[in-house]
Amino acid sequence: MKVRHLIPALAASALLVAGCSDDTPSKPVSAPVMPASSQASTAASTSAKTPGVYAPTDVGVSKSTGVEVSILSVEDVVSRYGPVSVFTFQLHNAGDKVFEGYNFPTPTLVYGAAGSPAEHRVSISEGYGDGVKGAVPPGSRQTVKYAYDVTKDKLSPAVVSAGSVIWQGDFSTFQR
Repeated sequence: MKVRHLIPALAASALLVAGCSDDTPSKPVSAPVMPASSQASTAASTSAKTPGVYAPTDVGVSKSTGVEVSILSVEDVVSRYGPVSVFTFQLHNAGDKVFEGYNFPTPTLVYGAAGSPAEHRVSISEGYGDGVKGAVPPGSRQTVKYAYDVTKDKLSPAVVSAGSVIWQGDFSTFQR
C-alpha cells in the first residue's frame, strides 16, 4: 500500500529534478519591445481583430445596456479653452427598454504611443460635455459632443472608451 503512494511522489520528484537540471540561467518571458512607430501601426491595425474592441468607424454596442454607439465625427476646434478635438457620438437605442441618459459615461480618450490621457473639457455654451439629455426611448437616437485637450493630428494611435464600448485606431484622419 505504501509503495502505491510512493510511486507518484517519486515521479513528481524526478520531473522536478529533470526540469531544474538545465545549467542555463532562466530568462523572464516578455514581449519584444518595438520602436514607437511600429507600436502605432500595430495598435491601429489590430483594433478590428481584438474581441470587444472596435475600429474607429465601427458601431459599438454597450454590454450592459445594448445601446449602439457610434462616432460620427472628430474635428479640430478652437474653443474657449484653446485647441481641442471634438468627438461627436450618436447613441441609438435599438433595444426594447428606455435608456436613461445619466447611464452614459463620459467617454475617455488616451492617445499616442505612450498612452497619454487627454483632459476632458466641458463647455455648455459651446455644446461640449454636457452628456445625454433625458431618456432615449426604444428606436430613438441622441447625438452628444465631447471635447478633449489634444489636437486631432496627435490621435494616432488612440483609444476612446465609453463604458464597455471601446474604439482603437487612427483618429487623426477620421472620416465617416
